[in-house]
Amino acid sequence: SKGTFIVNGTERVVVSQLVRSPGVYFDRALDKASDKDIYGCRVIPSRGAWLEFEVDKRDNVGVRIDRKRKQPVTVLLKALGWDEARIRERFGGYESINVTLEKDHTQGQDEALIDIYRKLRPGEPPTKESAQTLLENLYFNPKRYDVAKVGRYKINKKLGLDLETDQGTLTEDDIVATIEYLVRLHAGENEATVAVN
Repeated sequence: SKGTFIVNGTERVVVSQLVRSPGVYFDRALDKASDKDIYGCRVIPSRGAWLEFEVDKRDNVGVRIDRKRKQPVTVLLKALGWDEARIRERFGGYESINVTLEKDHTQGQDEALIDIYRKLRPGEPPTKESAQTLLENLYFNPKRYDVAKVGRYKINKKLGLDLETDQGTLTEDDIVATIEYLVRLHAGENEATVAVN
Protein backbone atom coordinates (compact mmCIF):
# COMPACT_ATOMS: atom_id res chain seq x y z
CA SER A 1 0.00 0.00 0.00
CA LYS A 2 3.07 2.30 0.33
CA GLY A 3 4.20 1.68 -3.25
CA THR A 4 7.30 -0.28 -2.19
CA PHE A 5 8.70 -3.65 -3.23
CA ILE A 6 10.39 -6.31 -1.10
CA VAL A 7 13.63 -7.41 -2.80
CA ASN A 8 15.59 -10.16 -0.99
CA GLY A 9 13.91 -9.16 2.25
CA THR A 10 14.69 -5.44 1.85
CA GLU A 11 11.99 -2.84 1.24
CA ARG A 12 12.80 -0.78 -1.85
CA VAL A 13 11.09 2.01 -3.78
CA VAL A 14 11.37 1.80 -7.56
CA VAL A 15 11.52 5.48 -8.42
CA SER A 16 10.68 5.06 -12.09
CA GLN A 17 7.28 3.74 -11.01
CA LEU A 18 6.36 7.00 -9.30
CA VAL A 19 5.35 9.11 -12.27
CA ARG A 20 2.46 11.44 -11.51
CA SER A 21 -0.23 11.36 -14.13
CA PRO A 22 -1.04 14.70 -15.79
CA GLY A 23 -3.46 16.97 -13.97
CA VAL A 24 -3.64 19.60 -11.25
CA TYR A 25 -2.62 18.66 -7.70
CA PHE A 26 -3.23 20.70 -4.55
CA ASP A 27 -1.52 19.96 -1.24
CA ARG A 28 -1.19 21.31 2.26
CA ALA A 29 1.81 21.17 4.58
CA LEU A 30 2.37 22.61 8.04
CA ASP A 31 5.12 25.20 8.47
CA LYS A 32 6.52 24.23 11.86
CA ALA A 33 8.10 27.63 12.56
CA SER A 34 4.91 29.66 12.14
CA ASP A 35 2.41 26.82 12.79
CA LYS A 36 0.61 27.89 9.61
CA ASP A 37 -0.71 25.76 6.78
CA ILE A 38 1.23 26.23 3.55
CA TYR A 39 -0.84 25.49 0.45
CA GLY A 40 0.70 24.51 -2.85
CA CYS A 41 -0.37 23.42 -6.27
CA ARG A 42 1.29 21.79 -9.26
CA VAL A 43 -0.01 21.63 -12.81
CA ILE A 44 1.71 18.58 -14.28
CA PRO A 45 1.61 18.03 -18.05
CA SER A 46 2.19 14.86 -20.03
CA ARG A 47 4.80 16.85 -21.97
CA GLY A 48 6.25 20.26 -21.13
CA ALA A 49 7.12 22.57 -18.24
CA TRP A 50 5.60 22.32 -14.77
CA LEU A 51 3.67 25.26 -13.35
CA GLU A 52 3.75 25.48 -9.54
CA PHE A 53 1.95 27.81 -7.14
CA GLU A 54 2.38 28.31 -3.39
CA VAL A 55 0.93 30.49 -0.64
CA ASP A 56 3.76 30.96 1.87
CA LYS A 57 3.64 31.66 5.61
CA ARG A 58 3.54 35.43 4.94
CA ASP A 59 0.42 34.99 2.76
CA ASN A 60 2.28 35.76 -0.48
CA VAL A 61 1.03 33.80 -3.48
CA GLY A 62 4.03 32.76 -5.57
CA VAL A 63 4.43 31.03 -8.90
CA ARG A 64 7.35 28.93 -10.07
CA ILE A 65 7.58 28.68 -13.85
CA ASP A 66 9.47 25.64 -15.17
CA ARG A 67 10.95 24.98 -11.70
CA LYS A 68 12.86 28.27 -11.68
CA ARG A 69 12.87 31.00 -9.00
CA LYS A 70 9.57 31.88 -7.39
CA GLN A 71 7.93 35.22 -8.15
CA PRO A 72 4.60 36.87 -7.27
CA VAL A 73 1.67 35.19 -9.01
CA THR A 74 0.37 38.61 -10.01
CA VAL A 75 3.39 38.96 -12.34
CA LEU A 76 2.09 35.97 -14.31
CA LEU A 77 -1.42 37.44 -14.46
CA LYS A 78 -0.01 40.78 -15.68
CA ALA A 79 2.06 38.93 -18.30
CA LEU A 80 -1.21 37.41 -19.55
CA GLY A 81 -2.61 40.91 -20.03
CA TRP A 82 -4.37 41.54 -16.72
CA ASP A 83 -4.00 44.95 -15.11
CA GLU A 84 -4.04 45.59 -11.37
CA ALA A 85 -7.67 46.77 -11.41
CA ARG A 86 -8.81 43.53 -13.06
CA ILE A 87 -6.78 41.43 -10.60
CA ARG A 88 -8.35 43.27 -7.65
CA GLU A 89 -11.82 42.95 -9.17
CA ARG A 90 -11.47 39.16 -9.52
CA PHE A 91 -9.39 38.35 -6.43
CA GLY A 92 -9.71 41.45 -4.22
CA GLY A 93 -11.72 39.57 -1.61
CA TYR A 94 -8.68 37.42 -0.82
CA GLU A 95 -6.12 38.99 1.49
CA SER A 96 -3.34 36.81 0.05
CA ILE A 97 -3.69 38.42 -3.39
CA ASN A 98 -3.74 41.94 -1.91
CA VAL A 99 -0.54 41.11 0.04
CA THR A 100 1.02 39.72 -3.15
CA LEU A 101 0.14 42.82 -5.20
CA GLU A 102 1.97 44.98 -2.65
CA LYS A 103 5.13 42.89 -3.17
CA ASP A 104 4.82 42.97 -6.98
CA HIS A 105 6.70 45.97 -8.40
CA THR A 106 6.04 45.32 -12.10
CA GLN A 107 3.94 47.88 -13.97
CA GLY A 108 1.91 46.47 -16.85
CA GLN A 109 2.26 43.53 -19.22
CA ASP A 110 5.63 44.43 -20.77
CA GLU A 111 7.44 44.72 -17.42
CA ALA A 112 5.82 41.49 -16.19
CA LEU A 113 6.91 39.57 -19.31
CA ILE A 114 10.47 40.89 -18.99
CA ASP A 115 10.53 40.00 -15.27
CA ILE A 116 9.53 36.41 -16.10
CA TYR A 117 12.12 36.26 -18.90
CA ARG A 118 14.89 37.41 -16.53
CA LYS A 119 14.03 34.60 -14.08
CA LEU A 120 13.96 31.97 -16.83
CA ARG A 121 16.89 33.20 -18.92
CA PRO A 122 19.25 35.11 -16.62
CA GLY A 123 22.08 36.78 -18.46
CA GLU A 124 20.24 37.09 -21.77
CA PRO A 125 19.06 40.55 -22.85
CA PRO A 126 15.27 40.55 -22.58
CA THR A 127 12.88 42.05 -25.11
CA LYS A 128 9.10 42.08 -24.91
CA GLU A 129 8.89 39.90 -28.05
CA SER A 130 11.34 37.24 -26.83
CA ALA A 131 9.61 37.16 -23.43
CA GLN A 132 6.16 36.76 -25.02
CA THR A 133 7.44 33.95 -27.26
CA LEU A 134 9.10 32.19 -24.32
CA LEU A 135 5.91 32.20 -22.21
CA GLU A 136 3.75 31.10 -25.15
CA ASN A 137 6.12 28.24 -26.00
CA LEU A 138 6.18 27.04 -22.38
CA TYR A 139 2.43 26.59 -21.84
CA PHE A 140 0.40 27.59 -24.89
CA ASN A 141 2.17 25.88 -27.80
CA PRO A 142 0.77 22.41 -28.62
CA LYS A 143 4.15 21.33 -30.03
CA ARG A 144 5.82 21.94 -26.67
CA TYR A 145 3.08 21.41 -24.09
CA ASP A 146 0.36 18.81 -23.66
CA VAL A 147 -1.68 17.79 -20.61
CA ALA A 148 -3.15 14.86 -22.61
CA LYS A 149 -6.82 13.92 -22.52
CA VAL A 150 -6.62 12.43 -19.02
CA GLY A 151 -4.95 15.58 -17.70
CA ARG A 152 -7.53 17.83 -19.35
CA TYR A 153 -10.36 15.71 -17.92
CA LYS A 154 -8.86 15.92 -14.42
CA ILE A 155 -8.19 19.67 -14.65
CA ASN A 156 -11.75 20.32 -15.88
CA LYS A 157 -13.21 18.18 -13.09
CA LYS A 158 -11.11 19.67 -10.30
CA LEU A 159 -11.54 23.30 -11.30
CA GLY A 160 -15.11 23.12 -12.61
CA LEU A 161 -14.12 24.03 -16.18
CA ASP A 162 -15.77 22.89 -19.39
CA LEU A 163 -12.95 22.86 -21.94
CA GLU A 164 -12.81 20.30 -24.77
CA THR A 165 -10.75 17.19 -23.97
CA ASP A 166 -8.56 17.85 -27.01
CA GLN A 167 -7.48 21.19 -25.47
CA GLY A 168 -3.96 19.98 -24.64
CA THR A 169 -2.31 23.29 -23.80
CA LEU A 170 -3.09 25.44 -20.80
CA THR A 171 -5.49 28.35 -21.18
CA GLU A 172 -5.83 31.60 -19.29
CA ASP A 173 -9.01 30.13 -17.72
CA ASP A 174 -6.98 27.18 -16.37
CA ILE A 175 -4.42 29.47 -14.76
CA VAL A 176 -6.99 31.85 -13.27
CA ALA A 177 -9.14 28.97 -11.94
CA THR A 178 -6.07 27.29 -10.40
CA ILE A 179 -5.03 30.51 -8.63
CA GLU A 180 -8.60 31.05 -7.43
CA TYR A 181 -8.87 27.50 -6.07
CA LEU A 182 -5.55 27.90 -4.24
CA VAL A 183 -6.40 31.24 -2.61
CA ARG A 184 -9.81 29.87 -1.63
CA LEU A 185 -8.09 26.94 0.08
CA HIS A 186 -5.80 29.36 1.88
CA ALA A 187 -8.82 31.42 2.96
CA GLY A 188 -10.39 28.33 4.54
CA GLU A 189 -12.74 27.29 1.75
CA ASN A 190 -12.70 23.95 -0.14
CA GLU A 191 -11.03 22.28 2.87
CA ALA A 192 -12.21 18.79 2.05
CA THR A 193 -10.57 18.55 -1.34
CA VAL A 194 -6.87 18.94 -0.63
CA ALA A 195 -4.20 16.31 0.01
CA VAL A 196 -2.33 16.70 3.30
CA ASN A 197 1.43 16.10 3.22
